[in-house]
Amino acid sequence: MMTFCKVNTVYILVCVALALSSCTQKKDVADGHIPLEVAIGLQKTMCYGSCPSFNFSVLNDGQATLTVGRFAEKAFGRTLEEGKYIGTIELHEIAKITAFAEKSGYNKLEDRYDNPMIMDIPAAISTINRKTVFNRYEGPDLKDLYTRIEQLISTVNWKAKNNSE
Repeated sequence: MMTFCKVNTVYILVCVALALSSCTQKKDVADGHIPLEVAIGLQKTMCYGSCPSFNFSVLNDGQATLTVGRFAEKAFGRTLEEGKYIGTIELHEIAKITAFAEKSGYNKLEDRYDNPMIMDIPAAISTINRKTVFNRYEGPDLKDLYTRIEQLISTVNWKAKNNSE
């Protein structure tokens, strides 16, 4: 009888040990999950005049959002009412712009070009793959990049987003 109890006790301990070790064991198989992050973003701020204002971003999976402010039709050549919109952008279109930015030396730029003593100058705040450049005063000429992004914005089939979303 004593031997039977020892065998059962050892068996139970081995089972518990195996169960516990299997819970903490890491799998070597990659799950293929890629974290979502902003691939491209462009915000243009208001001024005292008729400067276009909007805030655009697209994630690396193609989900895009656009907040339209005043005079935005000047930037992307079509009229959208002020408000929030959602859309989808093809991944190859995102890749074209990010490749252009990288080739242009975007990642080597300073993070901020500004002079807070000067008023009434709109800012252009761009983001390309985690690098953000605040460009308001005496910054680099990024008009080609901004134009490409604005042209991309003009091609999206935007859908108005409810305020409750």
